[in-house]
Amino acid sequence: MEKISVVIPVYNMEKYLEKCIKSVMNQTYKNLEIIIVDDGSTDKSVEIADKLAKTDSRIKVISKKNEGVSKARNVGIDCATGEYIGFVDSDDYVAENMFESLYNLCKKYHADISTESFYEIRKNKIISCANSGKIQLLTREEGQIELLKDSDIQSYPWNKLYKRELFETGIRYPVGKTFEDIATTYLLFDKANRIVRQERPIYYYVRRNDSITEDRNYLNYKSYIDVNLEKFTYLFEKYEGNKRVQSYNAYNFIINMIWMYCLIVSYNIKELEKDFDEIFPFFLELVKNNKEVIDKEMNLLNKAILDMLLLDRHSTRLAIKELYMSERLKREDGESALQI
Repeated sequence: MEKISVVIPVYNMEKYLEKCIKSVMNQTYKNLEIIIVDDGSTDKSVEIADKLAKTDSRIKVISKKNEGVSKARNVGIDCATGEYIGFVDSDDYVAENMFESLYNLCKKYHADISTESFYEIRKNKIISCANSGKIQLLTREEGQIELLKDSDIQSYPWNKLYKRELFETGIRYPVGKTFEDIATTYLLFDKANRIVRQERPIYYYVRRNDSITEDRNYLNYKSYIDVNLEKFTYLFEKYEGNKRVQSYNAYNFIINMIWMYCLIVSYNIKELEKDFDEIFPFFLELVKNNKEVIDKEMNLLNKAILDMLLLDRHSTRLAIKELYMSERLKREDGESALQI
């Protein structure tokens, strides 16, 4: 039985941490190395981790100065000795069979990465998730396309299991950037020969109002634009001549910039609008040249917002804001798992 290294980055999560760690300790797959990387917490997180480590020899607690979640994950990766690496965020928790299930998928289908679906928890409500059991076996190109669709497979690091050798190519999470998962997961997929996904939820994603995705400051979302541009450029160059990947690469950039504009007008992030103004001509060019994939893949909400952007993004600002906020409230109330 091969060893799985589970990396849990921690920063001031005393409210959630014990539940998170115990859900990993209680896995049906026992050959685990549980690496808890404390990123300079100022609350009782380290005490909680140390207390649990005394009860389970598989737990290793590493304390370091505060440098962000990317550095914490990287420290865990560097310390990992397992043949496989998985991640769990310290405010979330996992089903007891998560790592057994992900490991079995990798072995059965000779995959370098396995992934399954997840539940989202909002206001203590568990939002329903597709649970058909359907399995997708994907080549590198097919996996990249599914990741770009951002529907069945997303960039989140935590509902996946990776062969450690993928990280031995030098891939690490970018220190100092937010949305570090978007900057990294496509690189890991690009090293994988085969990816397998099962539509079965095994991870519980606790959505908090104080998480990084809810922190609507300029620098956070400037990083979002930057990492999406880097991803687009990398895939554009890597898959030159591959029309299918290129069309989904464009589609992914388009839907991410639609989301960005919704935030700009909804929360009046004026500095970010200047950055959006700079890329808007490029955005329009991508829309013009990729209508087929837009018509095929884009959901009705994004399509409605795109139509308003193309009509006149200045005169439709209020309408875009109202539509976005209406859908966002549904999600916050646990009525929708819509990724917007």
